[in-house]
Amino acid sequence: AEYLLNQVVRADWTATDALSEIASVSGTVPSGSVIDTTLGTKTFTVTATDKAGNTGTASVTYYVRYSFGGILQPINADNSSIFKLGSTVPVKFQLRDAGGNFVANAAAKLYLTKIDNAVEGSELEAVSTSAATTGNLFRYADNQYIFNLGTKSLTAGTWRLNIVLDDGTSRYVDISLRK
Repeated sequence: AEYLLNQVVRADWTATDALSEIASVSGTVPSGSVIDTTLGTKTFTVTATDKAGNTGTASVTYYVRYSFGGILQPINADNSSIFKLGSTVPVKFQLRDAGGNFVANAAAKLYLTKIDNAVEGSELEAVSTSAATTGNLFRYADNQYIFNLGTKSLTAGTWRLNIVLDDGTSRYVDISLRK
């Protein structure tokens, strides 16, 4: 299962034994209590022992993720963006928790892969004139994550941008660069 960061999720579990009654049972939290929805991979476990002394354990893994708001302008989420080679392209997105609150402390990295030398279309996108970001970490400002992608060292063609988040997910978008 996947849940959003800070989502209120109540544990819902029971234990039964058809032959011998249950002597004791415990879970990570009691049934009806709120489970842990802080960021990351979690395991929920229930252990039961019957009156004959047999013990059974069941565990389930669940994941707590951010609510990803999508790639923001000037990049089109439909992979149709074309920028001038050598320009600075702002890569932007927002993250929220289950309550709609902005998440300001995520770690996000950008990776690039060239996927094609061709560029389809002819309309160039407007770009930022600010300096390129160094390294591959996004910075957080004004409720969004921003990476100013410098394209001077790249070549013309289509590039896949891979945004890797510390919640274990990756988000992709393609942009094209034209001379």
